[in-house]
Amino acid sequence: MIKITWKIFEVTCGAIVQNNLTYFMSPGFPELWTGDTDCTINIEQSHAGIMQLRIDFIHFTIGQPNRTTGECDEDAMILGEGEGNFTLCGQNHAQHIYYTLPTVSETREAGELPSTKSTPLVIRMRGTDMPRLWLLRLAQMPLAQSSPHNCLQYYINDNGTIRTFNFASNGRHLASQEYRACVRRNVGFCSIRYTQCDNRSFRIGPRGDTPVESVTEQMEEMMPVSEDPSQDEEEGSGSDPQIMDTSTPQPGIFSRIWSYIWPSWGQRSMWKWSPYLQHYNEVKLKYYGYGNYINNGFGRLSCTDRVTIPCENEYFVSSQMFGPGVCDPHHCGSSLCSSSSGECHIDTSITPYAVSVHFGPPTVKPNPEDNIGMCLRYTQIPCNS
Repeated sequence: MIKITWKIFEVTCGAIVQNNLTYFMSPGFPELWTGDTDCTINIEQSHAGIMQLRIDFIHFTIGQPNRTTGECDEDAMILGEGEGNFTLCGQNHAQHIYYTLPTVSETREAGELPSTKSTPLVIRMRGTDMPRLWLLRLAQMPLAQSSPHNCLQYYINDNGTIRTFNFASNGRHLASQEYRACVRRNVGFCSIRYTQCDNRSFRIGPRGDTPVESVTEQMEEMMPVSEDPSQDEEEGSGSDPQIMDTSTPQPGIFSRIWSYIWPSWGQRSMWKWSPYLQHYNEVKLKYYGYGNYINNGFGRLSCTDRVTIPCENEYFVSSQMFGPGVCDPHHCGSSLCSSSSGECHIDTSITPYAVSVHFGPPTVKPNPEDNIGMCLRYTQIPCNS
């Protein structure tokens, strides 16, 4: 069903989209819809120069993900097919994505014109008695207006807000999300600053996610360096009050060799010596955010789910002894910065400006309030500031 009003194309379930600008709405919009059948449209490129599809989520509310695992196991929006599809669910008002359309031509019968493969957009309905509402703006983008490579989201204003999908007070961040939210560096600006939207707008964690099989266990069997398996995982900033404050002096050369031959040697310490530690004393380790010093608001913790911001400086409220911290690119837990309390901001001039989201496969996490996701405000900083 296609209805044309003032050259604006509006479609609902079962339509084929062949125009540069189309609005895809739920049946009966703006009334809530409680149907139990899938709603599908197929998107065809309007002409050969089209590279991407930009979707603006003007209104979007369907069923929430599983509250403990983050998986969209009931309602879901699925764009594309195969490994390249993009899936989300929940509440996503005012979000947007750029999706690269396929360039593969479909097989055709004799006498038919060649055409590229269409892209399905499916709203899957599995939740019972779930009121749903959506209005999506579908814009087909040529190369000149496309997002940079590997940028699912692309912000072009001097200031803005970046949220993970399904970010809401009663939401839960989605599992199996791997993407970058990029910001265009505008003329006259040389760096960018990220801050939390409020003191509860960063909840990714806490520490303690347990994957089914850990690669670090295999690494320890081959080269026993650390007694604590979590030391070998990806690490990042955030607050975690359960790690004890400890330090370890450099052992002699004999002890290091013997520890490698006989792993049980020196097991009295919580974590063994690393060659990097010989260059830093305890004060420097705290300052640079390494080691087990979370009790004092410093240090890094294991991040199964995390966001990554290439950066140079991380400023947070801390004791006068250490002053501003040095940025750790990986962030999880209950705070953007490694301090346990207070406001912080992250400045960087590293381009391209980007916030990378790494949310792993569905993992049981008992408290959804600790996993609502992230809301960050960004501000581009003028070169002459």
